[in-house]
Amino acid sequence: MDVTIVIVSYNVAKLLEECLASIEKETSCDHEIIVVDNHSSDGSAEVAKALHPEIALIKNPRNVGFARANNQAFRMAKGRFVLMLNPDTRVLGGAIDRLVRFMDAHPEAGACGPKNLNSDLSLQYNCHHFPSLTSVLVEFLQLRRFFPKNKFFGRAQMTYWTYDEIKTVDSITGCSLMIRREALERLGYLDERYFMYSEETDFCYRLKRNNLKTLFYPGASIIHYGGQSSLAQNYHRVHSRTITRHEFESRYYFFRKNYGPGHEFVLRILDILYFSLSLLKNKVLFLKKDRQERTAFAEIVLGLALDFFGLSVVR
Repeated sequence: MDVTIVIVSYNVAKLLEECLASIEKETSCDHEIIVVDNHSSDGSAEVAKALHPEIALIKNPRNVGFARANNQAFRMAKGRFVLMLNPDTRVLGGAIDRLVRFMDAHPEAGACGPKNLNSDLSLQYNCHHFPSLTSVLVEFLQLRRFFPKNKFFGRAQMTYWTYDEIKTVDSITGCSLMIRREALERLGYLDERYFMYSEETDFCYRLKRNNLKTLFYPGASIIHYGGQSSLAQNYHRVHSRTITRHEFESRYYFFRKNYGPGHEFVLRILDILYFSLSLLKNKVLFLKKDRQERTAFAEIVLGLALDFFGLSVVR
């Protein structure tokens, strides 16, 4: 079998239905689809199975997280390649067939990703340099806003690049990431200590350390409806519970695991400083009209401070 398409779903019945329909319409290579439902309450799993009886369905009794759910499907996969695909995507122009042919033509690649598009078909930045303390500081200072085409300031989402050529990159967003089965067996599956966020970055980091490439392929395109909000953007548009605890935990774990506890310590300090200053600025400039946003910043600062002093850290 050419490819196993793995879709982890949680309360997105309509989007899942559209995603499966696009796969059926646009994919002719030998493939299977495994849907892992993370305890949805909207009938997602039942709808998917009724409309597409050929799919394999895993129904979890609780939300086990993105990494663990993907791994459940990886263990069942029969394909030479495994495609991690979000349910809020739509396959365009035989994209999966194109990705399979591309991987066959590039044996040096452990993984590859297509061009991601927003719903209006504008470009979505899905390639990234690995996170670092420098890139975090650049994001906090919002320098990318002023110099998006600068290679240093635009590193986080590679906004300095046109996304129009095959390119070796550090990591590609996991909403549409094809992985070579041999690489999974050699390096191991996703690290399940990530509940969600950063697990694909961690896997791409392992690929690079083992001399396997992550390639961007612009010859295949997929619409990703949910990709317009990212952690970097949310730093500057915080609403109550927009930035979840899982995002922070994943970032801290990535730094601790791959760079050491010293880098994690500095990252925590930077986070506390950034959100404290943002809370102060928000309170001074927008005292009346942004109460919800101030509350969100206050919750974040309190949570980060408690974690920093070891009062509520999840290890």
